[in-house]
Amino acid sequence: MITLIALIIAIILQFAGALVAIGSIRMTKKAISWILLSVGFLLMAIQRFIEFIPYVWREWEKDVAAINTWLGIITSVLIAIGIILIRQIFDFLRKVEKQRQEADKKVLNAVIQAEEKERRRLAKDLHDGMGPLLSSAKMAISSLSQHENDNDKIKIIENADYVISEAIRSLKEISNNLSPHVLDNFGLASAIKSFASKVANMQQINVHFESNMFDFRFDYNKEVILYRVACELINNTLKHAQASNIHIQLSRHNKLVSLNYTDDGKGFEVNDILHKSHNEGMGLHNIMNRLKGIKAIVNIDSEKGKGMKVIIIVNI
Repeated sequence: MITLIALIIAIILQFAGALVAIGSIRMTKKAISWILLSVGFLLMAIQRFIEFIPYVWREWEKDVAAINTWLGIITSVLIAIGIILIRQIFDFLRKVEKQRQEADKKVLNAVIQAEEKERRRLAKDLHDGMGPLLSSAKMAISSLSQHENDNDKIKIIENADYVISEAIRSLKEISNNLSPHVLDNFGLASAIKSFASKVANMQQINVHFESNMFDFRFDYNKEVILYRVACELINNTLKHAQASNIHIQLSRHNKLVSLNYTDDGKGFEVNDILHKSHNEGMGLHNIMNRLKGIKAIVNIDSEKGKGMKVIIIVNI
């Protein structure tokens, strides 16, 4: 009785599996290997059903044995040939995956190019639009101070001149951050060094930068992403880490570029930040998403009270 029940369950499951396999033929672009395997699964289900017949009609037992023998031979041949030929399905899947990766890369490149184009446009509009207006206002204020004798008024004019000078400096800084001309003209190493120097001059933090790539250029999209990532790391340190020192090392080893970043801040639990909502861990999520697009190898190591270390490796 137990054998009969097990046989019935096996028949049901094998017919279900065979139907699923047959239904998947279209998904495999009607690959001959999958068709052979599907037919083989169907014949195995039929075999199990034929084995069930003698339980109902005993006189068919000898005929069933002969039929099952031939079905077993045919099934074995079909499955063996199907497995030999199934490589074409894996080749097809690899091809689809490669096409998907190429499509993702094209989308990423298009997004980066559109983003950088918009940054350049904004930087140009700020520089060409606001720059001359502020410069004209500064010239007018400077000219006015030369013809004014009242000390109180001179002090007001000097303050106004100082405010406009600061506005011009801030405008240049914003314009440069939107579209850093150093990156365009001199490359990644010079751009990171320039940004790090500005941060060190404006903030109470020591930024140490070293590189063997000052005369080396590579794919611009990858340069842009690594530059934005380096800036994001520095900004995160300034905002959250309460660090005194930042060390950045940018190196090239044959076809690999590595960016090593460390700070001596208060540190954090990496998993906690990565599993937070996107808004709470925006900086780290931005970094990971950017680097994922260029297939970079990333390792972030940090513990509370032990600072942070980031290693990024990119194939150029």
